[in-house]
Amino acid sequence: MLEPVVWVRCATPAQSAVIAALDARLRANGEDVRFATASDRHPEGKREVRRHIEHLKPILLLWIGGTLDAATLQAAAETNLPVVLIDVDETALDGLSSRWFTSRRRTMLGRLHAVFTRDQSSATQFIQAGAPQARTHAVGVLEDPPDVLPHLESDRRDIAAALRSRPVWLATQITLADIPMLADAQRHAARRSHRLLLCTIPSDPSQAAEMCDRFAQLGLASSLRSQEAEPVDAVQVHVIDAESDGEMGLWLRLATVTFAGGTLTQAAAQDPFEVAALGSVLIHGHQTQPFATRYERLVRAGATLQIDSQAGLGRAVEALLSADRVAAMATAGWDVTSRGAEATDRIASLIRDRLDQVGF
Repeated sequence: MLEPVVWVRCATPAQSAVIAALDARLRANGEDVRFATASDRHPEGKREVRRHIEHLKPILLLWIGGTLDAATLQAAAETNLPVVLIDVDETALDGLSSRWFTSRRRTMLGRLHAVFTRDQSSATQFIQAGAPQARTHAVGVLEDPPDVLPHLESDRRDIAAALRSRPVWLATQITLADIPMLADAQRHAARRSHRLLLCTIPSDPSQAAEMCDRFAQLGLASSLRSQEAEPVDAVQVHVIDAESDGEMGLWLRLATVTFAGGTLTQAAAQDPFEVAALGSVLIHGHQTQPFATRYERLVRAGATLQIDSQAGLGRAVEALLSADRVAAMATAGWDVTSRGAEATDRIASLIRDRLDQVGF
């Protein structure tokens, strides 16, 4: 049997991550689909588009972002090729507004198989322009969802029991230069919550023992994870000296607040979705590459607390000791990280339905 082909038009190369996510979803369910993505340019003009369709023989056209092209929509309609728009906003309609009469545009948009917009405002604009209301959905930005970091549940239970509801905040990707800032922040926030525990994950695990000594020199009782698996009440700083996703996943599940080390300097930032997906609220600076887009989405949702300088870290941690505030922000962060995954699942389900329709 021939392998089914889905023709993909991506507005930017970065959107290929969406295709990778869809491919992984489908393969996990035993369905093999070839996604044909243009490597250089998209075909232009109705005649060239029709030749492209006749050559590929796709079962579906996925249009990801960018501005709609009248010639492509016409050629798809004439060849009975279903078109699904993904990750679009109202600017996608600009390619049709000036060249088409309103009735002609409404007819063409009404033939769309499905429309998945970035927000509700864009969905409303598409429906008003003629897209079918029942098949137009505001789902947010589609993307390859982050892997949920693993952990040992037995470790989490044991440490949680030992902490006895003690508040915990985590600092990731920490360097020796960060120690004075973190010590000041811990002392400041502990004035409001004297049982507060700071846990740190060094960017270089080989420096963990030296970090522990430096915290002690600054007057903060410290311990190493390798020597003291469960921090005792007297410890104010617990340094995690094991380099693994399991440790990161473990402490993100225990900490209500996480400071993304590196975001106040030029160092590579922590992936914020790894934090938000596990319910920890993020504090960060302005240096957010290579995850700037993810940070921006969380900031817009009110799911993070951004600081401008080292001096603001202690106040930020103190502000997030409020249970109501941190719960609302954690919920907003979870909503942002889960929406992309849910939207990707919906598109994968639509492709599976199309496979059934054409007999694959």
